[in-house]
Formats: sequence, structure tokens, C-alpha cells
Amino acid sequence: MKDRFGISLSGRRFFICGAAFSAALCLLCGCKDIDSQSGNLVTAATASELVTTASVSEDTATALTEKTTEAPSEDTAADFTEVSAEETTEEQTAASAEADSEQTTSEEVTSTAETTVEQTTAKEQTTTEQTTATEQTTTEQTTTTEQTTTTAEQTTTETEITTAAETTVTSAAETTSVTESMAAAEITEYFQANRYNALNFAEQKGFWISYLEFDHMLKNKSKAEFTAEIERCFDNVKALGFNTVYTHVRAFGDAYYDSSLFPATNRFNGTYGVSGGFDPLKIMIQAAHDRGLSIHAWINPMRLMSESDIGSISTKYKIGEWYASDTLRGQYIVKVNGTWYLNPGYKATVQLIADGVSEIVSNYNVDGVQIDDYFYPTTEAYFDKAAYAASGTGKGLSEWRMGIINNMVRQLYSAVKSSNPTAVFGISPQGSIENNYNDLYADVKTWCSSSGYVDYILPQIYYGFNNSTLPYKDTCLAWSKMVTSPSVKLVIGLAPYKIGTSDNWAGDGKYEWANSTDTLARQMSYAQTLSNYGGVAMYRYDSLFAPSNDVAKAVNAELSNIPR
Repeated sequence: MKDRFGISLSGRRFFICGAAFSAALCLLCGCKDIDSQSGNLVTAATASELVTTASVSEDTATALTEKTTEAPSEDTAADFTEVSAEETTEEQTAASAEADSEQTTSEEVTSTAETTVEQTTAKEQTTTEQTTATEQTTTEQTTTTEQTTTTAEQTTTETEITTAAETTVTSAAETTSVTESMAAAEITEYFQANRYNALNFAEQKGFWISYLEFDHMLKNKSKAEFTAEIERCFDNVKALGFNTVYTHVRAFGDAYYDSSLFPATNRFNGTYGVSGGFDPLKIMIQAAHDRGLSIHAWINPMRLMSESDIGSISTKYKIGEWYASDTLRGQYIVKVNGTWYLNPGYKATVQLIADGVSEIVSNYNVDGVQIDDYFYPTTEAYFDKAAYAASGTGKGLSEWRMGIINNMVRQLYSAVKSSNPTAVFGISPQGSIENNYNDLYADVKTWCSSSGYVDYILPQIYYGFNNSTLPYKDTCLAWSKMVTSPSVKLVIGLAPYKIGTSDNWAGDGKYEWANSTDTLARQMSYAQTLSNYGGVAMYRYDSLFAPSNDVAKAVNAELSNIPR
């Protein structure tokens, strides 16, 4: 039963207690989702293009141990229209309303916490066509713990259906099903392997750099101006003692790099498909590695543009082609409250997502790829009704959807490993285990306990110690207990965007973030006590280094207490 609805900001979601709400509204800015629209029936021709996947093990589907009235993501305000008083959108937030909001403003502000840094230089990274790998000089460096390859030849075309009989059951001991075997053999036909030796750390201390940061770092900037912005950003990250950055490279079906699969981001100049004349990802990789920082390409895999933007996308891109098709619009891509999403029930859509990952890892010296909690944008049956019906599965819709997402995750993992075995793949799901299953169909227990899904799991545990529903310590322990695979690292996601504000959905912990000056420091210290601790991450950069004026004093106090 659904009893909460979600709000999301720049790739993150919060779920809020509601009186039997099963979905939430989405902002016109193109962020999150949840809606009401009926899907078109599949024709005989298109029905043959559906894909079913492995399902979730029964113990996993029932392993929901937490109940929450809030979920972890500040991203949600940039994505949803609020039906409660909890949040306003990042574009609409006023200083007078921030004390009652779940989000921080995305407006440009001057950095009140800029620090200086001793700049470390790293060896220049090799290009994607080179065959020699650069030796990393840090003693903390670790390479990915596992690589999987798929040896089965794929002869299935996009029009072939995988029937229920062709799927296997997803479990901790599962083997790859026929539908999951697409990645390695097929992807390497189009993308050459990158022999760059990825830089990653035993203790991953990361910062998210989102499309909201790029609103002021990138938009209408020259190459030199953007380079200066990114170098200053990475200097601050390094000075704080952190070693990893997760930079948005695809937030809305777009590309912050030179891509043949996705249109250039509108963060260049306000228009999708119009490049700024330089490659932001190339610049970010150079700046990160010059400072000894690991850089992970951050992708929202299923979310696309808003209704007002998608019609302008060229048909040379699959997204534009599918939108222009009267048959595939509403099937391969589906609209949810004004924003379009890829439907993972089709082989062609999942292959596009996987090819996008391969394109990045093959052509750029990234150290990893991360996706976050943007999976199914709605629990409504219309979203993939035709795909579900044509699959012939005997499974319930929820179990089938979890299998679909598991298939996608395995394929993305294989895409990373096929392109560069030393690069890592991670997922940042919601902190609420219950919401992952009930609202997003994200089978986090399987990902944490099995190989072949992720190298690291980074739950968004955006709660204070005194949160009445999901107290920080208890939530950390719940995730720690789930991470049983020796190949999976646990990294804890923290919420500096809440500093100096009232947490209206925290119950007894409502004023914890407003009254304390060392919450982040204490949370970092506690995370280190977990038996499988692998690091911490901060959402997001502007929250600490470009805060709004009304919380700047509190942010500076927190910064001074963070251990270097």
C-alpha cells in the first residue's frame, strides 16, 4: 500500500507522509515526477520489442524493515510540484520560506566558505585511444573489486520479445538470464575498451556537483570561465579533505560531453542540442586528476526533458526519433506530469542507457559511473501497461518492475566493466529502504548482497540523529546489515543542505539542524564505526560552498568542525 508521495531535487527524492497518496506532482523545470496518464496499447509490431527480466527473490521483496514519512533527497524540489507545505522548488525558494523547506536554494550566491588549497598535480591521463595506462601515485588508490563479462552472443534484434519463460529468478545466487546477456559482447562492438587505470580510494569521500551548480558554473560561460569555476570548485573539495567528485553528465537525457547518442545539455545556453563549443567533461576530468581527485560520471538514466523541450530534439537521436513516432511515443518514452521518461520495459530503451554509459567510459578517463534514485517515476500501472501485458509474465506488476530495474542495473554494470574493467559503478538510492521497494521498485537488498550489480552503494541518509521516523544511526545500521557482498562498498550520503534549517518532517528532530554546529562532523565520525564503512558523500557542493545568506553563518560553523 502506498501512503506517501515524493518530491525531488536535481536527481534526488524525498518522500513525505500523505494520506494514501501514491504519487506526486512534478515541476515544469523538468525534474521529478509522478502522474496520471493512460498508456497506449501496443500494436502487434511493437509488442515484439518488449523485454522482460529477472524477478526479485521472495525474501527480498518482503524485506522491508523501515517505515518512513520522509525520504532522503533534496533533489526533489527541482522535480516535483509540492502538494504539501514541506517544500518549494529551488527556483521559487525565498529566504522567508527556507526555514520550513526540505531544500536549499539553487540561486547563485557568492561563496562564503571558500578555502585555499595546496594543489596536487597528478600525471596527465591517457586518452581513450591510448593503450598504455597511467600509474596512479596515491597509496589510497583501489581499483574495482570485480568485473563481469558476458560471453553469450546476442543475435536478438530490437523487435524480439523476451517471454516470461526466458527469464530467470533474481536472487543472491542468480546467474545472468538470457535477457541480461546483452552488455559485454554487444557493447564492445561499438565502443573500444579504455585502458586508463582508474583512480579510486579505499575511503571514498565525495561531493555531488549537480546540474544546479552548472546553472551558474556553466550556463553562458566561455571555456576559460567554466574552467576557472571548476578548478575553484575542485580546489575547495580537495581543501576540505575529500577525494571524489560525482559530476552530472546526464540529468535530463542530455550530455555534458561530446555525444553521438544524446543532445548537448541546455546548461550551455538554454537550448538542448546547441553546444557551447567546448567539452565540459574533458575539462572536469583534467581538473580533477590534476588535483588527485577521482571523478565519477553521474547519470539520471531514465529521466528526459520536459514536454516543452523534447519536441525540439533532433530525430538523429533516439529520444527525438521515438518522440516523433506516433507508435513509440507513449511506449518507449512516457510522459509523467509534463516530463518524459524512458520506459525500461523495452530492450531498445535499456540498450540506449547502457550505450550511453559505454560511450562515456570508453571515450573519457572517468574513474566511475553513478546513477541515483531516479527509477520508476510513478507507481501508476499506465506507465508500462502495454509492456507488462505483452511480456506474458505471470508475475505481479511490482515484482516484474523490480526485475526490470535489476536487469538494467546489471546491464549498466557490464557496460562499465566492458569499457574499462578498472572503473567502478555505484548507485545512490534513497535512504528509506521501504520507499525504494514500494515507490521506486529498487531491489537494494539484492544489489547489496550480490556481485555483478554495483561496486559501491551510496544510500542518501539525509536524516538527523533525532529524526523520529528514520534516526541517522538506526538507518546507517540497517544499510550496513544489508551490505553482505564483499565486493560492495558502503558509502553514506549526508545532507549539508539542511544546515541551519528546520527539518519539518523529522518529528522530535525538527530543530536539530538549526541548533547544532557539528551534525555533519558527528555523522561522519559515526559512519566510520560501521564494520563495512567505505566513505561518506555530501549533497551538494553549493550547500557548503555557496550557501544562501540566511544559513551562511551556520554553514561556516559546520565547515569549521568537519575533520580534514
